[in-house]
Amino acid sequence: MIRRFVNLVAVNKSGRTYSLHRLDVSKHLFYQSTEEANANKIHNGGRPSKIEKLRRLLPVSMHFHQFPNSTDRWWWLKDDKFVLLNSHSSEGRILHLTEEGPAFLYDADARSMSAIPTRDGPVGSYPKFISIAGDGAELGEVYLISNLFREDQDDCPNFEVLKFNKYKWRSLPLPPSGWRLGPSLTTVDSGHTICVSSSAGTNCFDTRSQEWKRTGDWKLPFHDRAHYVPELDTWIGFSSRFALSLPYDLSASSDLSDIDGQCAPTLQHVWEDFNLPLEKESIVLSKRFLSVTIDKPKRWTHLNQDLLNLGGGRFCIAKFFCELESVTFADNEYDETGGEAMAESCTRNFVMLTGVEVLRGGESGEAGLRMVKHRSK
Repeated sequence: MIRRFVNLVAVNKSGRTYSLHRLDVSKHLFYQSTEEANANKIHNGGRPSKIEKLRRLLPVSMHFHQFPNSTDRWWWLKDDKFVLLNSHSSEGRILHLTEEGPAFLYDADARSMSAIPTRDGPVGSYPKFISIAGDGAELGEVYLISNLFREDQDDCPNFEVLKFNKYKWRSLPLPPSGWRLGPSLTTVDSGHTICVSSSAGTNCFDTRSQEWKRTGDWKLPFHDRAHYVPELDTWIGFSSRFALSLPYDLSASSDLSDIDGQCAPTLQHVWEDFNLPLEKESIVLSKRFLSVTIDKPKRWTHLNQDLLNLGGGRFCIAKFFCELESVTFADNEYDETGGEAMAESCTRNFVMLTGVEVLRGGESGEAGLRMVKHRSK
């Protein structure tokens, strides 16, 4: 299914609510064709197109009230979870999980709400969800993997499943070697196998037999979730390279089709989708002393990222940033050190959404894949 919308959930701190906004990707993140995207790049001299600003949020599709209605002023930090369900018949089914357990299913296309069985205990820290589509119009199932790994608490499992045909949460066995914080994960075999990877190695869970299998002592080459694209027979995700405050790059690997092999999968392609900007403003304090200046550089520091699979090789890259501003006082005539830097502060937090598509054929027509960047907001 090719998705038309990206679902944005915003927090209203004063109203103690979450609001759902649906962004039409054809209007905001993609050009009408690949040719138009390439032509725009050529028109800009090979430079990326200007990042447009979404000046106001789109109309609200649904309000979600925090439950229960807490008096805690920091209620929004508890962070209710919103999960888009993978379905063959609809792209608007959203699972809403509250921190205290109650859950709801909202269908944005049908504008309807359904109750979901309550979980026992909190979701845990930085949970990861894998939604597997059912057959036909069936909703399928959702797997919850929580990074909160506490073997001494049986009432706080970190691996469980919600099967919509049974409407019941069920705890599942943990992998043989457990997992550490920040695993990478993906699905193979048409979603019937979930592979979880960390520094402890890679284990795969068969959703039909409900059993784990040790696959290797190596780690998947992706950071966080990788998505399988059947049209390209490859997996797309963020590269697992680490650089302080720098965003991860989009990458691809086709080695996961034989994940039971002895060799660790490798990346065939890594694409740099964004370069961090740096703005600098210099202020001369006095016309009599032109060498005495205050420099106010601004830079973006990377906080987090997410990759939304839109289908057909199209993706929305969501990257979260903080704009840092520092002030440096300098007397350029007498000071050769560049001045004394004062406090650095975050002036704003924001998210940048970028529409990209991955196609067959390299940049010069050779075999392989290429990434085409469309629009950013």
